[in-house]
Amino acid sequence: MGDASVDVWVRDTALGAAPPEGGRDADRLDPLDPLDQHERDRWARLGDGPSARAYVKLHVLARSQIGRFLGRSPESLRFDRTCPDCGRQHGRPLLVDDPGLHLSLSRAGTVVALALTRSGPVGVDVEQVAGTQFEGFGQVALHARERGNGGAVGGGVATANATAWVRKEAALKALGVGLRVDPASFVTPREGVLAEVVPGLPWVSVVDVDAPTGCVAAVALASGSGPLEVRHH
Repeated sequence: MGDASVDVWVRDTALGAAPPEGGRDADRLDPLDPLDQHERDRWARLGDGPSARAYVKLHVLARSQIGRFLGRSPESLRFDRTCPDCGRQHGRPLLVDDPGLHLSLSRAGTVVALALTRSGPVGVDVEQVAGTQFEGFGQVALHARERGNGGAVGGGVATANATAWVRKEAALKALGVGLRVDPASFVTPREGVLAEVVPGLPWVSVVDVDAPTGCVAAVALASGSGPLEVRHH
């Protein structure tokens, strides 16, 4: 991984994801073997079904790829997930043994996304286009200047609105503030153009990412550097 570059994986976990005969994935522990207790507990709270399987596959994917980059076994990796607001372990994951390797995770239904980089804090977001089709979306997600213009970033309204959402959430993730900052308080960052999202914090560069049909995705890097190279896997 080089300067101002991000490696990104987007997968639809429903493809070839039939559950094992006889019950949940936990009844066959192999898929869970690399996961730590926190990840297993979170998986258990999700119950059965596609969302739970997507959670497992995303975290196994993350551990596998990070382990490959570092030459470490996936199960040996340790993460700190301390929430900056309450101190509980449900914040964004930070790699304890190599804090210079930044990561971000996202899920939308059965589709998952992972971003890894050494170029700076990173955020990735994936969303189903249908998930943004609700009354009041504009007030929740779009800046006043973007509402009613036929789509915040051009193209069809549905896809444009979903793209605006993933760009904004990816940027806020990269800045480490998440939805504590109102997405409607700033204009959607243009792709590949450095933007100030939150005054006083680093500028971000956002790039759209290839995603399965019916979904959109974006990745953001908070560094204030130049063009961002995204490598799709």
